[in-house]
Amino acid sequence: MASATDNFKVLNRLSTYIQDILGQTINTLTAKFGQSRNIFTAASPYGQLLLVTENLTQLVFYYIEDAITELNINEATRLTSIYSLAALAGHNPSRSVSATGEISISTFSGESEFPSDLVIIPNLTKIRCLNNSLPYVIELPQDEIKFSFNGSTNGLKLAIRQGTVEKQTVTGTGLPVTSFSIGSPQNFHIDNFYVDVYVNGEKWKKYESILDMPRNENCFIARTGITSGLDIYFGNYNYGKIPPNGSEIVIEYIINDGVLGNIRTEDTDSVKFEFVDTGFSLLGDEIDLNKYLEIKTTNPPFFGVNPEDSKLTKLIAPRQSKSFALVNASHYESMLRRLKLFSIIDIYLNETVSRVLNLFLVPEIRKTFASPQDYFSADINRFIMSDFQKNSLLQYIEKCGTKLISTDIQIIDPTPSEYVLNISIIVFDDVVIEIIKRDMLNAIGAFFIGTTRRDRIPKSDIIKIIEEINGVDSVSVNIVCKKNEVAKLANPSAADIGLDSFNDIIISKQELPLVRGGFTDRFGNIYSTGITDEALGPVNIQIKDIVARK
Repeated sequence: MASATDNFKVLNRLSTYIQDILGQTINTLTAKFGQSRNIFTAASPYGQLLLVTENLTQLVFYYIEDAITELNINEATRLTSIYSLAALAGHNPSRSVSATGEISISTFSGESEFPSDLVIIPNLTKIRCLNNSLPYVIELPQDEIKFSFNGSTNGLKLAIRQGTVEKQTVTGTGLPVTSFSIGSPQNFHIDNFYVDVYVNGEKWKKYESILDMPRNENCFIARTGITSGLDIYFGNYNYGKIPPNGSEIVIEYIINDGVLGNIRTEDTDSVKFEFVDTGFSLLGDEIDLNKYLEIKTTNPPFFGVNPEDSKLTKLIAPRQSKSFALVNASHYESMLRRLKLFSIIDIYLNETVSRVLNLFLVPEIRKTFASPQDYFSADINRFIMSDFQKNSLLQYIEKCGTKLISTDIQIIDPTPSEYVLNISIIVFDDVVIEIIKRDMLNAIGAFFIGTTRRDRIPKSDIIKIIEEINGVDSVSVNIVCKKNEVAKLANPSAADIGLDSFNDIIISKQELPLVRGGFTDRFGNIYSTGITDEALGPVNIQIKDIVARK
């Protein structure tokens, strides 16, 4: 016997397919009203209602699926969803970071007539790089410096930062936990660290978490906005001070160009700057600094970083330290991967002192080569961070999080280890040999530039990339290691070093394998440092045979 509710049932089974649900609905209506299915076509009023209902149902299903998807940080696609889920995990997505460098200023040689004895150069004086036409500012530890035209202060070194300074003014409401969203046309290119807040002309201190803010102290926190560039939060008296109602709040920040501000070169003399702003005499008169002062670059701008992309946010947000502290190796790795400045990042505990973390870092230089073949002649120093870059990195780490007092960090320089590749190939007769050799050098160079393995480089990987080159039929590779040859010269029965029985390259903890010559093997073969047809070098290609393609 049918119950009363059976008279109101439209669907007789569950389904997730719209067409199946529509078909069940039409069957119920035809049975209920004793009508033909032709009555419920799209041309009839009933059919029109069913069509509209079907479309609305599809939209409802779409919104349900979309809502479920956007709640999972690994499947979310919208930037607002990713950033909001990252914020719930305690992760603050990194905005862009300004490139920093160092210059020195001196009076022009031979110049004797100056408008005054001293010139005042204010903090954040604008300069322009002639190489990339981007703006930079001089970053001083005080409001201004006085530079003497008599030459006594020649060679004065000054820090520079890429970007332009902007300000926005808001008004305090007197309410606890007041927040302000700071929008900008560049949004996420607001510098990740250079954010200053002044309340009624007084500078307030920045903290990483509201829980760190002292009771009723002048302080604030700055977080990357979900929809805008920057969010500023103030306290609630118990944690931080509440800005008075009607107070003038000035937010000062730098808009930068991220990685575009980096200048990668070993020739510092080629990096040129000019002053944009003027200096001032003691009487307040403006002085054109370009007429009297020469700018020399001592350390080219480096460490500029683009805003954190959504893929990286998905990867590192679940690994974020909930205490906003740099505690273990994974926290340091997540922080360094944001920079996108290193091709190899390997972080491990020091074997002798357990409280020391070793940071093995190889600078990202892939984009600095005009051709992969340049790898074989690149200066070894390009694979090692300079002292200025190391200091900049340590300052970045200090700003990035709370480093534990019990933990020290040590930046480990890679130890270059030279290897030579002796390659014998059989080629087809329908490809020019010079083209095959060029493609081989480019492929091998690109492979070693991009490799990130820290245990071994299999010889089979090298053979594979050579076999894929057009015109190559068969390949044989023999790898020669400089350390191994030196050991064999001293003791012919010594164990292999840097190579194993498969002739694979074995990488030690601090080693960076490079394809380089510059040594003599145990058989008296001399390998030159560069690629040349007149002598053996880092890569030696021998054509064993030329065969017809079948």
